[in-house]
Parts: sequence; structure tokens; C-alpha cells
Amino acid sequence: MCAVLRPIRTIQKREHAKERRGLEGDFAALSYGVMTDDRYLITGKALERYVALNDTLREFAFLFYEEKNERAAAIVGAAYLDTLLENILINFFVDDEQEVGKLLGVERPLGTYGSRTTVAYCLGLIGKTIRDDLRLVGKIRNRFAHDLSAAFGDDPIRSWVLALKWYETSMLGPAPEGATPGEIFQVGVNQLGTHLSGIVGLARGQQRQPCPHG
Repeated sequence: MCAVLRPIRTIQKREHAKERRGLEGDFAALSYGVMTDDRYLITGKALERYVALNDTLREFAFLFYEEKNERAAAIVGAAYLDTLLENILINFFVDDEQEVGKLLGVERPLGTYGSRTTVAYCLGLIGKTIRDDLRLVGKIRNRFAHDLSAAFGDDPIRSWVLALKWYETSMLGPAPEGATPGEIFQVGVNQLGTHLSGIVGLARGQQRQPCPHG
């Protein structure tokens, strides 16, 4: 691993360790009224989804950061982002599990990574940079899934990785000299995931309500 990226990996591991200590701090903050806007209070099914999502993301993060196989890392990284996209849409759509499931389920209109990326953008939940990076991750995932000789260091995957932009914004600069395409992909997915995790909460606070006029 590039020496300059080691501090980033250390920070990621520290943040992951904090998450693994549980969600007690989040719930305590809610109990003491730190979050005063009722739209962002988590109760009922939303609370169940919140806990389930965090459990899932911790497992994805563990697999992603510890994975040494490039193919597995590409597939797990995309699955990690897909789970976040799904939860963003669930939290934003009306609170009707059955009807929303007709959109987001397997072989449904919004049951794929690509369709979820597109609709999240069209709903104004993500911007163009995030949209474009998500699509690049999808292309990288698909290439690894269908090409047995695929590698981060080979084109076109290498060029797709180097085209990722969001991490440069979130980390205030480009990747350091000497960073490998695989390392850049890992950091890029991590920064996309961090951003999308925040959007999950924002979407919950802006959840659509059924039309009151029938």
C-alpha cells in the first residue's frame, strides 16, 4: 500500500471501530433531544431499518476493507453502495412498504444499481458528480463480473478508476503520487459511501407523504 494512503486506511479503521462499538451514542443523543427536528427522529419501522442498515454496512465495510482479491473488492464495493441507494429511496418514498417494494424488489423497475442511481439523481437526492462516480463503479463491477482477466491496473478499468472525482472533492485533493488504481478505488468507494450514508438521513427527513386529496 502506498505510504501516503496508510494514514487514510488508519482513519478508516478508526472510524469503523467507532461504529462497531454500537449505536448507543446515537440513541442517547435522540433521547436527550439533541436532534430537535421531529422529521429526523427515528421511530417504528424507520428505527428498525436504521439498525438493520448499520449492521449490514458494518459487515460490508469489514469485507471491503479486508478483501485482498480485486474482483471481490469491486463486487463488494458496488454492493455496499447499492444497499445505500436502496435505503435512500426507501426513506424518501412514501411509507408504504408493499407499494415501494413493487419498485425496489428484484426484477422490478428500481431493482438494479443503475436504475437506483438514475432515479436518485432525478429526484435531486444526489448530484452529477456522485451520479457519474456511481456509474463508473457500476462499470468497474460489471467488468470484473464478466471478464476473468480483469484487473484494476489494466484498461479500461484503470481509466475508469482514475476518472472518479468525488473523493478529490471530499478529501480536498487528488490521490497522492504512487497510489495504485486499486487503492484509489477503495478510497473512492469509501468516500461515496460516507456521502450516501448522510443522504439516507436527509431522505428520511424529506420523506414523501401520500396525497391528502385522494
